[in-house]
Amino acid sequence: MTQQLAPAASPESKSSGLAGKAAAAASLVVSSSELAEVQALNLPVALIASRVLAEEVVFQDEQGVTLSFETVAIRAIGRLALSSAAAGHLRVLGDMWQEVTGAPAPELLAPELLASASADAATLRVSILERLVAGMTAERGASAVRSARFMRELGILRRQHEETQAGFRDLEAFLYRNTSQKRLLDITLSPVAAQPSIVLNGGMQLVQRLPATSIGLSDVSIFVANETAPADGVLHVSLSSPDSGQTLAIWEVPARKLSQGWLRLSMERALGSDAVTVLLRVAYQGTGSVRIASSFQHPEERFQPLLDDRRSPNVPALQIWRWIAGASAPLAATAILPIGGRNRLRRVLGETLTMARDLNNLSQTMTLQPDSSALLVHVLEDRTAGGILSGVALPGARHIYADIRTFHGSANDIEYRIALSPTSDRPSQSGDLPNFKPHLVSEWVRMAPLEDGQVHLVLPNSLDMPCDVYLLTRLPEGVRSNAYGWSTFANLTLQF
Repeated sequence: MTQQLAPAASPESKSSGLAGKAAAAASLVVSSSELAEVQALNLPVALIASRVLAEEVVFQDEQGVTLSFETVAIRAIGRLALSSAAAGHLRVLGDMWQEVTGAPAPELLAPELLASASADAATLRVSILERLVAGMTAERGASAVRSARFMRELGILRRQHEETQAGFRDLEAFLYRNTSQKRLLDITLSPVAAQPSIVLNGGMQLVQRLPATSIGLSDVSIFVANETAPADGVLHVSLSSPDSGQTLAIWEVPARKLSQGWLRLSMERALGSDAVTVLLRVAYQGTGSVRIASSFQHPEERFQPLLDDRRSPNVPALQIWRWIAGASAPLAATAILPIGGRNRLRRVLGETLTMARDLNNLSQTMTLQPDSSALLVHVLEDRTAGGILSGVALPGARHIYADIRTFHGSANDIEYRIALSPTSDRPSQSGDLPNFKPHLVSEWVRMAPLEDGQVHLVLPNSLDMPCDVYLLTRLPEGVRSNAYGWSTFANLTLQF
C-alpha cells in the first residue's frame, strides 16, 4: 500500500455548511466497508471512513466530503473496527500515522477489546462507549499533566527571558553612559567635483534608495553644497521602508543651518536586525534653492535617484553610520535629532574636539594628545590656556562634563575648568576671555599628573541659546613651571 496523503477537498466541498460543522467534531476512523454498520449503532461521535483507492488512502466524512490526513489527525479520537478484516486495515493505517503526522495513532478498538460478536447492538454500543470514555479520560489526565508541565516550563522561560532582557538593558545603559565608543562610519560616497550638484528648488523632492543594508543603520549624512545658506525655508528629510510601509525617522532642518558641508541626521536608536529596503527622501520648502553634492554615477537603475519624476544616474554624496542593531548610543554633538527625538546624551569626540580654536591664537585650531582622542590644552605659565568649541552647547543642555588628565608624570599639578558663553560674546582678540556669567563656569579642579578625573558644570536651568564651550587650564597659585604640562580634555559630554 503506497503511503500517500489524501487530496485536499475541492472548493465545492470546502464551502459546504455541513462540512464546516463536521470539521469541529470529534470523530472515529472506521473502514469504509463497515461505515453503514457503525452508523447503525448511533454513536454520539462523527465517523470518518477510510479506504484504499488507486494505491492511496482516502478519507471521507459521513457527508462524503474528502478530508486530508492532517484534518483527520486533528479530529480523530480513536479507530473502530467490528471485524478482523477492518482491524487489519486500521492497523496498517496506524503504521502510517506516526510517519505522516509525527504523533502516535489514536487507540484502536478492535473486536478482541469489545463485546463478543454474538452480542446485540445495544451491548456492543455500551462496550464501545466504555472504551471511548476510558481512553478519553486517560488522555485528558495525560493532557492535564502535559499542560501543567508546559505552564511551569513557560513560566521558567518567561522569567529567563525577562532576566535576559533586563541584562541587555543594563548592559546597554552601562555602555550608553560610560563607553566612549562612537557610532561607526560605514560607507562614504564622497562628493565628486566633476559631477553637477543636485538642485532642490522650493517644492521639489529627491528620493534615493540607500545602497546599503538597513541592519544597525543609525545616521545618514548628506553633503550640502550651498556656499551660503538660504534666507528662509525648511529641509524635510525622512527614512522610510517600502517593505513594511513604515516611516523610520523624520527630520526638519531650518534653512539657516544649511551651510556647506556634511549634514548629519541621526536616530536615537539604530535600526533592528531585520533587513529592509530604506528610501531617503529629501524635500525643500522655501525661497532660493538647496544644492546637494553629487557622488559617482550608479550603473543600477534601482539605486539611481529620482528628482521629482526624473531619474538621474548621479547618486547624492552620502555617509552611512552604524551602531549595534536595535541599541541606542550617545549622539554626536553636531548631529540633528529626528522630530520627537528625546536623546538625553550627546558626546563630543576626537574629530570634533580638533575644531577647537586656540584661545591665545584664534587663527589656529588645537591638536589631540598623541595616541589618544584627548584635546591637548597645554597649560601656560603666565596666563590661562584654553580651547573654544563653537556652538557645541545646544539649547536644553543641563549638565556638561569632560574627562581630564595630565599625560606626563613629571608635570606639576594643573587646574581645569569648563565654561560656557553665548556665541555672540566670542572674543575677537587672541587671549581675551568673555565675562562668564557665574552659573556658566565650573569650579577649578586641581589634578596631579597621570591621575584620571572629571570636571563638571551643572546648570541651574537648561540653556536657552547655543553657547561656545571653553576648555580652560592654568597653573595653581605658587606654581611657576609648565614643563611637561600636557593637560587634556576628552569625552566632552552634554546631558540634556
